Amino acid sequence: MNKIRLRKYFFFVLGTICLVLAYIGIFMPGIPGTPFILLTGYFYLRSSDKMYAWILKQRIFAKLIGEYEKNPNIPLRLKIYFLIPFWISILVAEFIFVRTLYQGIALGLFAVVFSTFILLLKKNSEQKVEDLVQ
Repeated sequence: MNKIRLRKYFFFVLGTICLVLAYIGIFMPGIPGTPFILLTGYFYLRSSDKMYAWILKQRIFAKLIGEYEKNPNIPLRLKIYFLIPFWISILVAEFIFVRTLYQGIALGLFAVVFSTFILLLKKNSEQKVEDLVQ
């Protein structure tokens, strides 16, 4: 199996995981759905034209992904609003649901990778520090 095909399968699996997490985030308070929707679009765009077209036909996802494609800038304030409930849910999961050290490490690693991805997204160039303090 060549590297390109393996990469597409890997991105497809990641896209599907993010899709499930997006649906959970939509209906479950404390878990942000929007970042997972964007990640789903990102991974499906790079793995499957068919799945990317399907995700764009979904009313819940199409508007958000379309807006992000037009303007990929995300204000720092919005990133913080994504990450605070995300980390609260991660900590709750770590202390209540995680039973083994490996589960805890995997969840922590996922949280760090996801947070890094969110923080590395372009921030809005028009945003000012004074706006964040208010």
